[in-house]
Amino acid sequence: MDLHASSFRGAILIFGAVALTAAAYSVSSGLQRLWWPVWLAPLPVLLLAPRLHTWQAFAVALIARGLAATFNFWHYLRDVVQFPLWLLLVTILVPAAFFALAVVLYRRLLRMGNPWAAMLGFPVTIVAGEYVFSLSQGTFLNTGYTQLENLPILQLAAIAGLWGISFSVNLLPAGLAALVAVPAKHRQRVAAALAAYYACVLSYGAMRLYATPQASNSVLVGLVETHAGKNIFPPDAQTTMALMREYASQVKPLAARGAQFVVFPEMTALIPDSTSAKVDAFWQQTARDSHVQILLGVLHVTDHGGYNEGRLYSPFGEIETVYRKHHLVPTWESRSTPGTEISVLPQRAGKIGIEICRDMDYPELARRYAKQQIGLVLAPAWDQGLGVDAAWHGHLSLVRGVESGFTIVRDAKVGLLTASDDRGRILAEQSTRSDGALTTMLATVPVRHDFTLYQMWGDWFAWVDLAALVAILAFWGLQAPAVRLWPGNSSSI
Repeated sequence: MDLHASSFRGAILIFGAVALTAAAYSVSSGLQRLWWPVWLAPLPVLLLAPRLHTWQAFAVALIARGLAATFNFWHYLRDVVQFPLWLLLVTILVPAAFFALAVVLYRRLLRMGNPWAAMLGFPVTIVAGEYVFSLSQGTFLNTGYTQLENLPILQLAAIAGLWGISFSVNLLPAGLAALVAVPAKHRQRVAAALAAYYACVLSYGAMRLYATPQASNSVLVGLVETHAGKNIFPPDAQTTMALMREYASQVKPLAARGAQFVVFPEMTALIPDSTSAKVDAFWQQTARDSHVQILLGVLHVTDHGGYNEGRLYSPFGEIETVYRKHHLVPTWESRSTPGTEISVLPQRAGKIGIEICRDMDYPELARRYAKQQIGLVLAPAWDQGLGVDAAWHGHLSLVRGVESGFTIVRDAKVGLLTASDDRGRILAEQSTRSDGALTTMLATVPVRHDFTLYQMWGDWFAWVDLAALVAILAFWGLQAPAVRLWPGNSSSI
């Protein structure tokens, strides 16, 4: 690095910037997270970037963001989810590279004398990168998920999806860094613009939370957690049916307490074709005897392949629908076949839909339901434990409810039983038991669809960011070679 006479001081500054940015991202973006440090996480690197050469700024940003992602997700993705090495490296390094590109763009625009473009260019690049990455890998690493507990900010999802939240989170550190860098006469305008923007965002969020409409209909849902310690791969039909009877023993007590639906988690058992009809007959009888609707998650194995299914049995002893999971987990479900259809179920209380676990990581499936005016989505799931990803992956679905305007009931094996409304508020929640005993929960949930701009326009904000990024890059290319904006903004430290 070109540090000249200040090499020791420069090394300390670089080390400090990397450490602070990596630490802030680590506590904001991991499996156990805080919502507020991410608002300041990029600031140390952004403050330092104008004083570095381009390649130095890129390397510092890449190392800082990559270290945080490695610390947070390497063990989880490699040992728990069992990603292959190439996919693990892609998942960690590609978002870090987009972050580094955003820092380089900020540095370049600032040194060209355009603090406004620099301030906007940083969040625009982050959002564009997250959107492009989501097209193949889903949204589970999106910055917007860091704000699950920040309900006023979370309401932006109803307008602009995750992309609006991510933009807002990343605009603040870029704006603060620009405030430090610009001459004093420009600071008041930059500060006023930031204040006005966040005043609008917070006012909208507070208003939407305050003005939540009352639902005219609600249902009482019972949830049963079947612990992963149980044998989900029974060796024969007799063992399979014994397992089914154990799970079914929880249905009548919940029905006696008023449950209208009883939901079981994802893959309660592996059901071969030879046993499938017998399992269906058993649950049809259980639903009929208990006068409830039962949603059962199973792994259905046929001669043509495996299907991760949610089977809904009616209180009249019929199979109302069989929903098949769309978004399968890499490696784990590589031998299964994804589904393509959604399940829309008209009920007296309103329309109800079904998704399974990782489906909730993808906004477009929720939007398909929103266009059908769904008021409640039932989601069997399977997480990896209370100390692993239950509080993180188990809550990502909160955003789907805000984006697309419906209530969600999610029943996760080895995780959390959660009911949330269309504002992202948790209505009821219970954790599973470490001793492997079956856990149950009852929750009264509204069945109401609330129209959102996001359900109509989808990822419009991400496309705006992509267009803005192209425009900024074109502006960059048309300008003369970079010059120093003001004294002290030297090319090295």
